Amino acid sequence: MSTTRLTEPQKGCVMGLFSQNKNEPKVLPPESLPVISENDLADANRIMDQWDASMGNSNAMWDCLEIIGRRGGYRGDKATLMETMDGRDANEVLNRPWRWWREAARAASSRGQHELAGRIFLFTYLFVTQFAPNMKLANELETGLVHPQGHLYQDIAVIAVDSMSKLEPGYIIHNTATGTVDVSSAIKLAEQVSGVVAPVRQVSDLPTPPVSDGSQWNPI
Repeated sequence: MSTTRLTEPQKGCVMGLFSQNKNEPKVLPPESLPVISENDLADANRIMDQWDASMGNSNAMWDCLEIIGRRGGYRGDKATLMETMDGRDANEVLNRPWRWWREAARAASSRGQHELAGRIFLFTYLFVTQFAPNMKLANELETGLVHPQGHLYQDIAVIAVDSMSKLEPGYIIHNTATGTVDVSSAIKLAEQVSGVVAPVRQVSDLPTPPVSDGSQWNPI
């Protein structure tokens, strides 16, 4: 599927359309943040696995983008239009999936699922750099994914820097038909986006080697 992203003026027209109302528009309070359960994290892991498996297959990737948007709370183009006409801020509605995925990354990090937090960032990075610049409005409304607001993208990267700093630098965190990325390289990408630097790992932070009769780590 070939795509062309809307220019900012064009997108502004869309935002204006979403917010039109013959009556005085209502102003709704911001949505509360989603609460992520263990089942949600399991679902996020499954979807990231599906995304990795789809790499290299254009149709499968677009199908998975729609799954990612829906999992994040996208309700379809008509529901989006109705929400904005009812007074919900258009940016808030369109960025709902990214808020869910940010909170999923935050929950994964806080519960020790550091690889998942890193994978959510890598997906977001790939979407922002490879997909978003070429998406048409029709693609955005089909998948429910738009270019994430800057603070959401940065938040996901900050979480990933912290989480991935707890993984082995040489561990392959992304291994798909399109290539591999190790933790060290992924951290550098997240540092660039977040503006923060990963803490230097101390010797005490490294995993303790097993010691047994047959272990190569046994003292001589």
